[in-house]
This record gives sequence, structure tokens and C-alpha cells, in this order.
Amino acid sequence: MIIPGVPQLKMEIHPRNATQPHLRYLGVDGDVTVSVFTPTAAAGMTPLECAAATVRALAGRPGVPPPAEVYKARLNATTFIAAYTVPHGGTVQLHAHLLSAAGGTHCIEVHTTRTMLVEEELAFWLATLQKASIEPG
Repeated sequence: MIIPGVPQLKMEIHPRNATQPHLRYLGVDGDVTVSVFTPTAAAGMTPLECAAATVRALAGRPGVPPPAEVYKARLNATTFIAAYTVPHGGTVQLHAHLLSAAGGTHCIEVHTTRTMLVEEELAFWLATLQKASIEPG
């Protein structure tokens, strides 16, 4: 997995992994957070099908704006992105969900957040994330 613009983080087992095993890893470094989720997929789901299912599910998550305000794109054959911003105590927080599938048994969601003081930074960081890639094994 390659995520340009995100520092290498020490990833720990997600604190809720024992009760929610699809919550795999969590890493934090200053204003950047990365969470890795691997929910079970229907047999044979493709990266596109996993991405579509996750994007539909985002609409029901707290704090996620309406679907029309979520940027969605295909980054390559196996990686998709859904991104949006949320006001965060006088700053703005970019949420980027990098999406794919693994082995036809699981979906992959890498949820990256970054809090920024200057909204102009968002376009640069989003452009950098466009180079992200998940190569499922």
C-alpha cells in the first residue's frame, strides 16, 4: 500500500479489534491519523464493488456530509478514493477513504484524516492522495 503525503506511522492493533475484528490497525502522528479496516465481503467482490459498498455505507456514518459533497474517483485498477472535509474546531479536517478488495473475501478501507489550519492546503493534499495505490494480494 502506498499513500503519498502520509508520513510513515507506527501502526498498532486497533483498540476495538477484540470486539470488532474488521477494525485492524490504527496509527497517529500529530495531525494525521490512519485506520485500516477489512470488513468481510461477499464472495468474489471486486475492488470496484467494495468501493461502491463502502461509499454507500459512508452516508450513514456520523459526521460524513451528504453524498453530493463527497469526492469520489478511481485512482487505478484496484484503488478508489472517497474524500470530504469537515470543520474541526476552527480548522478543517480532510477525510480520505482509500478503498479496494483483497482475495475476493474482504474489502479494504484505509481511512486517513489530516487536520489543517489553512484550507488552501486541502487541494495539494488531495492531489497528492490521487497517487495512492492499494495492490491487493
